Amino acid sequence: MRISEKIMLAAEKQLNADCGIGENREHVVKAANGILFCRAPRFPEKGYLTAASFGELVRQAMQKETGMQARIYEGIDPFFRGILCGGRVRIMAADEIFDWCVREYGSLKHPEWLGQFSGLRALDGKLRRYGRRIEDVRLNFLPGGKKEERDRKDSFPFEIRWMEEGDLAGRRDLAAFRHAVCGSELTPDVLAAAALKDGRIVGMAGATQDCGLLWQIGVDVDEAYRGRGIATVLVRLLKEEILRRGKIPFYATSQSHILSMDTALGAGFLPAWTEIYAAASRSGR
Repeated sequence: MRISEKIMLAAEKQLNADCGIGENREHVVKAANGILFCRAPRFPEKGYLTAASFGELVRQAMQKETGMQARIYEGIDPFFRGILCGGRVRIMAADEIFDWCVREYGSLKHPEWLGQFSGLRALDGKLRRYGRRIEDVRLNFLPGGKKEERDRKDSFPFEIRWMEEGDLAGRRDLAAFRHAVCGSELTPDVLAAAALKDGRIVGMAGATQDCGLLWQIGVDVDEAYRGRGIATVLVRLLKEEILRRGKIPFYATSQSHILSMDTALGAGFLPAWTEIYAAASRSGR
């Protein structure tokens, strides 16, 4: 099972846009080791803006540079972003740390090891000088090719209920499934598949529209029903439906969350890229 070339090419184009890299490669430096460094645009100060409002301003500024809608998340600071995909590395960095990033990473013999702890420690130390820190390092998955399905829908002992964007908005009763239904203004919930037992939702996989093409899948299962394969089935069903709608589903998790990775693999996803996020430092940390 492999990620198709069509999906991979489309995803890589999006990852370029996520790091401010447009077709004309303006403001981009390519190091001898192949790493692409993009000087981040000047973004407005967050001030008293909500996280969603600030994120939308960042998205608009980046779209002016690339012509594409970037994946921007609430609470994430565009001061730094690093994406490692297929042996290729993209880094977007603010003016204050741009030259440091080029010196620090442009000489790496093996850029794919950028996510090692020693490198992350140095980056975090640099970010903290400017009031930022590493927020997370996430492993992202894309759908693989066809293979024999292990868990058939017709043998699944739960009712499946589909919910569209209008069904998900403002649903307080779905608060227990916060990884599936996020309620973000910046990345709206657009589709979900729920598993029901005796009319009650016991598991849910939901998709957010993170940009024009990529929809992110998240999943939650009621604690009493975990370990029964519900998450894997729901994620697979949602993945297939998103593909039918002409979008590309992806699944993201922390690099230490093995159970979540197992769900992704079981649902027909394969590892595709690693992403390093920055955020504003919390006081006292």
